[in-house]
Order: sequence, then C-alpha cells, then structure tokens
Amino acid sequence: MNRIVKNFLILIACLIAGSACADSLVNQIGALVSASPTVRGKFVQSKTLSGVSKKLNSEGFFIVDKGKGVVWVTEKPIYQTLKVSDSGIRIGNKSGVLMNLDARSEPSVKYINELVLAIFSGDMSALEKLFNYSGDIRAKDWSLELTPKNTVSMPFKKISIVGSSAIGRISFVSKDGDLTEVIFSDVRLAPVLSNDETLQFQ
Repeated sequence: MNRIVKNFLILIACLIAGSACADSLVNQIGALVSASPTVRGKFVQSKTLSGVSKKLNSEGFFIVDKGKGVVWVTEKPIYQTLKVSDSGIRIGNKSGVLMNLDARSEPSVKYINELVLAIFSGDMSALEKLFNYSGDIRAKDWSLELTPKNTVSMPFKKISIVGSSAIGRISFVSKDGDLTEVIFSDVRLAPVLSNDETLQFQ
C-alpha cells in the first residue's frame, strides 16, 4: 500500500475515531455531539513530515453517510477523491479511478472498513477494544486523547481530538513521527444525502 493511500486511511480512521472513549465519557459526549444519518463539511489539513520544517497543506470537503460510507475530496493543491465503503476503498482524480482496494483480499483495508462502519453504526464496544483513552469535558466542549492498544495494526501512535456539537480539530502522530492536523468547518447535518452527494458514492 503506497504512502498516499496510507495517509488517507490514517486520516479517515482519525476522523471517525472522535467518538471513542470510556462508557461514562461516551454518554457525556454523546449528549453534546449532534447525531444524524448524514454529515458533511469542509476541512483544512496541514502535515509536517518528520525531519522537515515545511508544512504540506491541503483543503477540501467530506461527506459521511452511515449506510454508504465516507467520501473525502481534496480540492487543493491537487484534486483527489477517496471513497470508503463496506466493499473496499477507491481512490480517484478528475481523470478517473486510480486505485481500488478490495476489503476481502486486503487485510489492512478490511480493518479500516470495519473501524469506519463500527463508528458510524454506533458500535462503541468495538472501539473500546482498539483504543486506550482519556478525556475532558468542560461545558459544551470536550477533548480526547486516544492511543492504540495494538500498535502493530494501527499506523498511528496518538490521536488528539477536540469538539463541541461536532468534531472541530484532530491532530495525530504517525509511527514515522509525522504530525497531521485537520480543522473542520461548516459541518452540517441532514436526514438524507442530496442528489449531488449521492452521486459521490457511485
């Protein structure tokens, strides 16, 4: 699996891991975070590679549908799409599909897909098996720090998340020492996908 694919998978895992924490904390954060079958919004991402001072910046939008999966679209500096579903992961650009990864034949893809689907189906018990966690809630704001229990399977070693009614910022450190921060904005909820959004999942 190449580095670009790995980085996208790490980012999706981080995005969906925002609900993972202890039972009591899950209940408290669950009361703060708005729930909806579909979520969409914008993101700005900055990545600092280990040993390199210059940051790599990108921005775009994402769509989450609990029944269909996740679409992550990077618009700048290079257009690229990532779709995660129960069958696999597809990466493309304006010219077409660049790569298809089948969950049935790729153990790492199957692992990421199971993690995605567990989060969006509300299966918190699955997350508790994967992460050690700590967190804090102040008024309507909350923060979490997650570390994987199985460091062999996970491509990152620490995730830090802050939010309120939605996830606001995620930063994570990979095993290679790379630091990535993603800031979310214009997060919107809806009962169903729009027609244009439905096309993104095809």
